[in-house]
Amino acid sequence: MVDLHRLKENWEIIAVVLVSFVILFNTLQILSVSAALGDRTFTGLSIGGKSSKGTEFKVKSGGDVVQNVIEAVIPKGTPAYGEELGVSFDDPVASLNVLAKLDRQIPTAQLTEDEKARFINVTSRISCEFCCSAPAVTDQNGRDLCGCAHAQSFRGLSKYLVKNQPGQWTDEEILAELTKWKALYYPKNMVEKGVAAVENGLALTPAVLNDPNLLKKIKAGDSGSAGLNDLPSMVGGC
Repeated sequence: MVDLHRLKENWEIIAVVLVSFVILFNTLQILSVSAALGDRTFTGLSIGGKSSKGTEFKVKSGGDVVQNVIEAVIPKGTPAYGEELGVSFDDPVASLNVLAKLDRQIPTAQLTEDEKARFINVTSRISCEFCCSAPAVTDQNGRDLCGCAHAQSFRGLSKYLVKNQPGQWTDEEILAELTKWKALYYPKNMVEKGVAAVENGLALTPAVLNDPNLLKKIKAGDSGSAGLNDLPSMVGGC
């Protein structure tokens, strides 16, 4: 006869081990970024450029293209809404959890018609392409297409900004802001796309960086630029 109490205890132990593994994995991912970039770390020192509103990621010319793209797409410091929400680009894992909770705290059904239209316009143009297969985090009706934490954070921040700071952000600026977080969540993949775009004369706009077929279109998916392989593929659990 199956001992249900013992079986439950075994599953609880397995769950604790799995959670511990995820936490350890996230920690190692952050440390690997630090090691790859020397003093340019995710732990409060310098990585990328300080965040400011805008709809294009400016890449300086000359020098190491990988480093130039890193400086352009991976932000540092505290965003404009950072103090209100308790998030920072320098701590992407903890910030991911905060932003993901906003998706649940601000139900899509509670958005006004105008807020929902803006929300859909933004979130239907960004996806978690590197860990999930959904074409976007919402469809054209505002329904969730992906349930991972990264997708939740994109939706959560979008809802927060259109609802609480509607006159301070355009839709394009919100999409650019989500793209910054996406670069922190998937540093290797986003820098790879950025390098491929720059090497092919494309401006680093949110539309370019969020194009899931970019590398196929410009046939640069096998870019061997030095430094790319040292970046982690993903930060934060999917």
